[in-house]
Formats: sequence, structure tokens, C-alpha cells
Amino acid sequence: MNPEKGNNTSTDKKFRALMAKAHEGIVLYDVQGRITYATASSQNILGFEVEEVLGKSGVDFVHPDEVEISSRNLASVLSVPKSSITFRQRLLHKNKHYIWAETTLSNFLHDPDVGGVISNFRDITSQKLAEDELMESKTLLESINQNIKEAIYRNLPDRSFEYVNQAFLEMFRFESLDELNKVTSSSLYVDPDIRQFVKKELLEKKAINNIEAEFKRKDGTTFWGLISSTLITAPDGTEYFDGAIRDITSQKQAEEKLKRSEEFLTSINRNIKEGLYRSTLNKGMVYVNDAFAEIFGYSSAKAILETDVEDLYYHLESRKEIVKELREKGSIRNKEIQFRRKSGEVFWGLMSSYLNKSNAGEYYFDGAIRDITELKKTEHKLIVLNETLKSQNKKLEKRENELNKALQELSDRNFELDQLVYKTSHDLRSPLSSILGLVHVAKLDDSSESKTEYIDKIGASIHRLDDFVKSMLNYAKASRVEVKNEELNIRELIDSSINDLEYLENFDKVSVEVDIKGEEKVNSDKLKLKIILSNIISNAYKYMDLDKEANFLKVSVSHLKKTLKISIQDNGIGIDEEHLPKIFDMFYRGTEKSQGSGLGMYIVKQSIDKLEGKISIESTPGHGTTFTITIPIR
Repeated sequence: MNPEKGNNTSTDKKFRALMAKAHEGIVLYDVQGRITYATASSQNILGFEVEEVLGKSGVDFVHPDEVEISSRNLASVLSVPKSSITFRQRLLHKNKHYIWAETTLSNFLHDPDVGGVISNFRDITSQKLAEDELMESKTLLESINQNIKEAIYRNLPDRSFEYVNQAFLEMFRFESLDELNKVTSSSLYVDPDIRQFVKKELLEKKAINNIEAEFKRKDGTTFWGLISSTLITAPDGTEYFDGAIRDITSQKQAEEKLKRSEEFLTSINRNIKEGLYRSTLNKGMVYVNDAFAEIFGYSSAKAILETDVEDLYYHLESRKEIVKELREKGSIRNKEIQFRRKSGEVFWGLMSSYLNKSNAGEYYFDGAIRDITELKKTEHKLIVLNETLKSQNKKLEKRENELNKALQELSDRNFELDQLVYKTSHDLRSPLSSILGLVHVAKLDDSSESKTEYIDKIGASIHRLDDFVKSMLNYAKASRVEVKNEELNIRELIDSSINDLEYLENFDKVSVEVDIKGEEKVNSDKLKLKIILSNIISNAYKYMDLDKEANFLKVSVSHLKKTLKISIQDNGIGIDEEHLPKIFDMFYRGTEKSQGSGLGMYIVKQSIDKLEGKISIESTPGHGTTFTITIPIR
């Protein structure tokens, strides 16, 4: 369709001019929703030339969020001849922004002169923004109304409430406005005279502000409220009381409590023995109680207020330190300070103070001072007495420990003595009986060959006696002799312990390896180290596995800064696991092949304990045994 096509008549020109200046835009849609006609006024609204919109779909100019509803509205109008629908939508302006438009779609497909759907639209952007702003303001006002703690109301004098917010209902404990209006507004007051006073003031002065009144809730309980109200006259002459009530019950209770507290503090201030004060940096003392004046030896509180605050301190630096600490931390608690009385006498005071700030921004110190001079004297006496008691307690504790240790050692020695007597009698009598028997048999046998055999057997018994005597000596040295540290060569000590066993029959069958890491010179007890090494090394030889082709003994030493670590490993017959926990017990033998006294490992453990060291053992039958010894270096 050619836009604005018609005869060049005067009427046509006027119509065209009128349409161009109209505030509404008019377009014509076909059944597919394409634009077939547009007035010049549409350009004034959307900025597009008429030729730019012809043939395009109407939804091309609709905001994406409104395309669906716009299409639905067009379809609705198309489905009913002569129908129309009015709605709002955002339309695209040529400058790439959207305007709000009120659009009316009318179905004129049945009219041969029109043959389409007419869309009348006008720019309502300013109206829409104003409406949105108004709605936002209403929403904000209602939100404030419903969320503030004050009870908001509109009341017709001597009649019902037209509006109350949620806070009003909650404050008076009504469920709804309807329920509230079942009672008279005057019944909400505890005192009818207050109600009449409020009404009179409002009618005369048109407004009241912060009048205290006691109100009654639905359930009969009461509360104190602060009421403010204004008399409003509507255009039709109707008068309203618009107002707000704030629950001040807690405030009233707090005021009453404060009043009682002030009375209580006044009483305390008069009777307390502590000196209370308030001072400032510039003005000095601005308040002291009578007790303060008495502590410092002044005749009255007024007299001390006229004194320079620095004169009250024995050391001026104390005052400076207190001010500095109060500024940094805000308070001090129970600080002991030396003060000076008016007479010049020095006394000890216990001071607590807080830094506060007035409404005018001035800083001041509030505090208390208690005379603790006598307490300090008593405290000094107690300290001296306490130190004396501590010294005596330490001596008693030391003596008690010594006695307990002596008793424990005595108990241990008694037990060991019982064991020793029994074992000694057995281990001494057994070889002696063998010797006596062999001597008797030798006397009866005249054979020279037999005599040699008897002599060898007697010698073996004597060696057993000698080993037992050596064990007794080592036991005595390990348990009786105190630790004596001296510088020694650990390699020489190991070599000596090995060489002492050269008399053993299978001595040469054991391959020996000694590895020392660190200094060979060690500071420790030579005698006890020798006992430890000799006993463990000798067991490696005595209990070698003769069924193995090669037997070895590996001694590894690590000399650390404060520790000596010794590992002694062999591949002998080993020890069954069941024997390991008892291996260090007195007279315990870990294998049936043992021919010793059963004191060796016990003496080793005793010696290591004396050196404050530790020993551990790992052993597997048929594979060998490893002892690990750790001894602190003094």
C-alpha cells in the first residue's frame, strides 16, 4: 500500500498535515503482522522514516521481553472481527533506545476501505516513569510502614481506625484491623484523662509531640508509649488523627533502674573506702569523693581539687606512664603505684582507671585508688616466709627423694642378695662337686691317660668357677661403683673386649668387622662401657652357629654430637621370641646351650641404666642377634 496516497485536494492536504502533527502514531498491519501503512506522526514518536518501516514485521520494533505478549494480543484481535485490545509495550526508537507506548489494536479486516489491523500508539514514557516512581515510593513507604517498630495509624476522631501498620497490631496484640475496630480507640488508654488530654491538644493545637501515655493491650497487659499525632483535614472536610506510638516501656524501666542505680552509687560513694576520682589532662582533678581526700590526708574533697594532680605522685614518671598506657589501651587494672600524702608520707595505692570521652569530645580518666600499704607490708612478710618455706620444702623434697631412692635401692639389693646367695651356692657348689668327684675317681684310677682327661675336666670346672667369679665382680662394679667419665678410645675398648676372648676354642672362626663414624675419642665411663661391650661380644662367640660356614661379628659405632650409638650384630644361633622380654633379668638364660651364670645381660642393663642410656634387641632363631645401644655423651 502506498502511504498517504490520495487526491491532491485541499481536504487531503489538511488531513495529511493533521496526521503529521498528531501525538499518536498509526500503523496498519496485515494478517501476517507486517506493516502496510504508517502515518507521518509515527516518525515523530519512533524516529523511523515511513519508508523504513513498511513491509517489516511489527514485532521487529517490540522489546524482546514484550514480543510474546504483543504477538499474543495481535493473534487475539485477528481471531475476532471488529475486536480491539489496549496494552502497554516498549517500542524501539531509531536511536536504539526503547520508549514506553500505550497501544490499541483494532481489527478492521472486514472493512474493505481499511483491510487490516489498525495500531494506534502514543508515547507514555514520562507517564510510565512517573507511575513507576510513584509505585516505588508507595512500596517504599508501605515497606517502611510495615517494618518500623513504631505503631503508625490513621484514626477518625471518636470512631474507627482507617489504617494501622503491622507494628501497631503487634504492639496492641490484635490480629487484624477489623478485630481492632471492634473496640473503641479510647479503650486503648489506661487513663481516660490522658485520652481526653491528647484529643483536646490535637483539636486546639493541631499537633502533639512525644506525650507519654500508658496503653492497654488486647490481653489486658499495659505498656508505656510515646505518642505523636497531627490533625489532618481532607478536602471533603473529614478530619483524621495521623500519628505514631513508640513503645518506651524498656526505656521507662531503664530510667527507673538508672535512678535506683544513681541512688545506690551515691550511697556507695559516701560509704566506700576506696578513693574515687575523675581527672583530665588539662584541668587535673575535677571530682573526688570523701574517701579519696581522706586517703591523701586532705581535710575535704574541695581542698584536694585545688591541688596539682602531679603532687599526689611519689614518682612523676608514674603519672606519665599511666597516662600513656590509658591512651594506648583505654584502661589499667590493679596497678600498684606509690603516692604522696599531703604530709609528705609515701604510701602504696592500688589503682584502676578507664579512659572516657565526653559528648563535647574531651577525654577524662575515671578511676579508683585503694590504700594497700599495710597489705604490701604483709605481702612482703608472706613473700619472705614463702621463700623460706620453699627452701625448706626443697630440702625436704630432696631428702625424701634420697630416702626413697635409698629404700628402693635397698629393696632391690635385698632381692638381688637373696637371688645371689641362692645362685652363688648353686653355681659354686656345682663345679666344686664336679672337681671333688673327679679327684676321688682319679685316685682310684692308676691309668696315666685317664689322669690327663680328669685334669682337663677339672680345668673346665675351674674355668666355670672363674667365669662366675668374674661375673660377680662385674656385677659389683656395675651396681656399686658410681659413674666416672673420662676420655677413652672406643676402638681400643672394642679391640680389647674381642682380644680378651682369644682363649675360646672357636675364636678364629668368627670374622670381625668394626666400623666407627666420627671421633674415636669419647668421654664416658670406661669401666661400664667395657663391661657392656665384653658381655655382648662374648655372647656372639659363645653362641655362634657351628653349622654355618661363616660366622661374623659386626660392631658399628656412630659418634654424634651428644650421643654414642653402638650396634653389635652377629649371625649366631639367635634367641627365641618368648625369651626376649626376660633377657635382661638376673640369672636368666635365653637358651639351653647357655653355660654362663645368667648375670651377663643383667649387668649390661645395669651399666646402661647407670649411664642413662637405652638398649634394644632384635633376634631371629637361626639368623642371629642385633643389640642397639644409645648412650648420652657428657
